[in-house]
This record gives sequence, C-alpha cells and structure tokens, in this order.
Amino acid sequence: MTLVAGGRDTGTVAGPGSRAKLSDKDLVESVLRELSEAADRWEQLVAEAETITYSVDLGDIHAVANSDGRLVELTLHPNVMTGYTHGELADRLNTAIAALREEAQAENAARYGKGVR
Repeated sequence: MTLVAGGRDTGTVAGPGSRAKLSDKDLVESVLRELSEAADRWEQLVAEAETITYSVDLGDIHAVANSDGRLVELTLHPNVMTGYTHGELADRLNTAIAALREEAQAENAARYGKGVR
C-alpha cells in the first residue's frame, strides 16, 4: 500500500488479469467479492460431494457408502446369516468395505489427480 495526498491509502490487487490501483473502499469490496466467490465455489463442491456414493455388490452382500466414508446401506442375502461362520462373514464384509475404499480412491484420483491419503 502507498500513502498518497489526502491521507488515502491505495493498494495493488492482483486479480484475474488486472493490477489496478484501488482506493481503500474499492480494495475492501474487491477482497469481499473474491471471498464471496470462493465461498460459493466451496459450497458447490460440498453440495456435489454430498451426492456422491460408492457401491459394491458381491451378490450376497450389497454395500453403499457416501463420500464421507459412512456406510449408508448394507443389504445381506438371507443365506448370509446362516451360510457363513462368524469369521467368514467378517471376511466377506471386510472384502466389501475394501472394495468401497478402492472405488473411492479411484474416483478421487480421477477427479483430483491424487490418491486418498
């Protein structure tokens, strides 16, 4: 910022394609506008993420998770409860959850260019 005659400060704001001298009021309004636009973009990303789900169907187990990793649906075939031992059922559920994780990681890599950490 540079002090100019009359006690008014001016500043240079690096905006998209412009580097203009602005008065204090213009500078504040510019910053507020950029913050508002960034907040709007963030809200769009959050709303989009809320609609994303990942699903896996192993035939006897169907699972759906949301983008937060929360299991939102789990459907077990009736024979699962009697056809598997406790350990086998745990292994089968872990397989379904691992498949959900892999699907989410692949989606995030495709969408954002990196894997989930």
